[in-house]
Amino acid sequence: MKGKRLALSLIIAFVAAYIGFGAWIAHDTKRILVAAMSGDPGYTEYMDEAVYHDIHPVQRGMTDKDYAYDPAVHYIGFVFPLHFFGVSLAYVTQQYTGEHFGFREPVRLTLQLKSGKWYATGASIQP
Repeated sequence: MKGKRLALSLIIAFVAAYIGFGAWIAHDTKRILVAAMSGDPGYTEYMDEAVYHDIHPVQRGMTDKDYAYDPAVHYIGFVFPLHFFGVSLAYVTQQYTGEHFGFREPVRLTLQLKSGKWYATGASIQP
């Protein structure tokens, strides 16, 4: 009986930790997408240059240089993270519905844990 309780306790602790890490990844994923879409000059804190170029609309050639990020029209959906220790894949749908420009796309980010923050090292976007 003690062995079953211990096993159940360990399973519950593992599931709670996995869900907690998932919430942390979801939070940082949203920060990464906002930084990439807004053209934040400090984006290197959240992602490498290739990821920035894969996400930012002007860098991708989706719109002209007059693009100005508006957080009120940027919706980031539910983040589904799959993680194992310091690496993660995050699946999310983002939508931008500006007056002259808009899109909806699924995004897959490859993340690594660096200095206590999740850092994007790869991005795949399905148009």
